[in-house]
Parts: sequence; C-alpha cells; structure tokens
Amino acid sequence: MKKLLALLLAAVFAFCFAACGDDPVSTQPAPDEFDNFSAQELTTKINEAIVSEVATNAEGQTEIVTEIVTEIITDAAAVAPTTTAEILEAYNNAVNSAYDAKAGFSKERSTFNENIQGGGVVFSAAKDLIYKFMGVGADNKYTENVTKGNWESEANMHYLRKSTLTEADITSATCQAGSGQYLITLEVKGGSSRGSKDEKFTKAPIDKCGICVGNEDKGYYDHKTGEVIYDALAGTYAGADISESYNNAKIFAIIDAETGKIMNLKVEFNIDVNIDVKVASGTATATTNIIYRDFVY
Repeated sequence: MKKLLALLLAAVFAFCFAACGDDPVSTQPAPDEFDNFSAQELTTKINEAIVSEVATNAEGQTEIVTEIVTEIITDAAAVAPTTTAEILEAYNNAVNSAYDAKAGFSKERSTFNENIQGGGVVFSAAKDLIYKFMGVGADNKYTENVTKGNWESEANMHYLRKSTLTEADITSATCQAGSGQYLITLEVKGGSSRGSKDEKFTKAPIDKCGICVGNEDKGYYDHKTGEVIYDALAGTYAGADISESYNNAKIFAIIDAETGKIMNLKVEFNIDVNIDVKVASGTATATTNIIYRDFVY
C-alpha cells in the first residue's frame, strides 16, 4: 500500500508540473501576490484525502486511492491550458470577461529607472514636462478605483481595454496551475512608434493586451506612444519629432481555474523615447509597471 501511495503521489506531481506545456517555467519568483502557487498545498490536500478515506475503508483501498488522486488531478490541473493558442485564449477570455462585465478593480501605474540622456540645458529645464508627457516619474504615478458597473461613459476612461493578443504578438506563453488558479506569463514582442509633422505610426503589440491606451494625450494612458507624445509636445515645441520603442514586455495574469475570470493582472515593459525639438535632442527611458487587483464581478 505504501508503495502504491508513493507511486501515485509521484504521478500526481509529474502530471501537475507538466500540466502547462513543455516550455520551461521560469524559476524567478513573481512579485507580490503573483507568487502564490505552492506544490505543498497540493501535497497536503492529497495526504489528507488519502488518510481520511483509507482509514474508514478496509476493502478496495487501491481503487479508493486511485479515485481520490484522479479527482484531485482533475480539480487542480486537468483543464489547464497547455498550448500557446490555449493559453492566449484563456488570457484573452479572462480580460474580456472583466471588460464585458464592467468589473470593479483597483489599478496602479508606476514607473522607475527614469533617466534622460542628452538634450543639454533645454532638457534639464524641461525634464518634469517631458516626464509628464511620457507618463513616467513619481509625480505621474496613476491610481484608480473602479466600481463594478460604474464605468465612465467616455470609452477612453474605462481604464481597461479588451485583449486581442495573437500568437504573432508574443514570443512565449507559459502557465502554472495550482490552488485552483492559473498563473499565465506572456512575453510580448517589442514595438515602436513615431510622431512628427510628416509621419505618425504605432506598431505596439503590448497595446493589445488590455491596458489603457488611446489617441491624443491623457494622463491615464498606460503606454504613451510617439504619436501621443508628439501631440502633447507639438504645442510647446513646434516641429518636435518623437521616436518611441519598448522592449522586455511581460504580462502576469492570475486566473480563477473554475470560472476563467481574471483575478490579478500585471504588465511591465521598458520604454525608450528619442525626442528631437530642433534646438535640442535627447533620449528618455523608464520602466513601467501596471497592476490591476481585486476584480469584482
């Protein structure tokens, strides 16, 4: 019997750790509440179930234990997305269910590692203004508490968009299952944008993941593209030419395994903005973090 239990437990762990595909899962711990997937919880649940059932059943122990383990596996990981397409579908559906339900949530956008290189005295004097137009820096930290169902009528003020990510937009997708939740991690391809009198374009896959973006300049936009920064600066610096890019974009989403609804969402990326205002030019950089918490449906 002990050998049987040992073999079953080994099978459970092999199954659960493989449940989210063949891609290796990063061993780097996710920050804050995104680090709550413990194999120990599953071990405890299995042991308690086996002890309880076997203690009260003298016969058919092999069949009983097999049924218990099968039930636990089904509950924990049997429906976990495995392929890239399935993981993306689970992510898009989760974000879009929050959007369609006009869910309540709290949101915070913060940045760090802000830096400006070049630009001389012009950029030194205008640093606060440049950071404002980029949406970075401590003075431009953004928080919002959205009440369920009480979304502003203006579409730009929903603070959450629908997600339309495709396999062409990402470089990797992994999933971890545990504690009745999935932790989906997506690495999103880099992008670029430009804003000038002669040219405007945006190619930014990260803008498709559900974060708040739009046209013209708004303080609540999470990704300020070259077009948006140009629109903001053009009135102050005529003839401004803005080239923006981002990289190292990652998404961490905790999804309820039973309902498929999103519980927490974090998006992070590094931005690089080259600003040319004719009399001076320089490059501003920063790392952006956007966190959605406490979804209410």
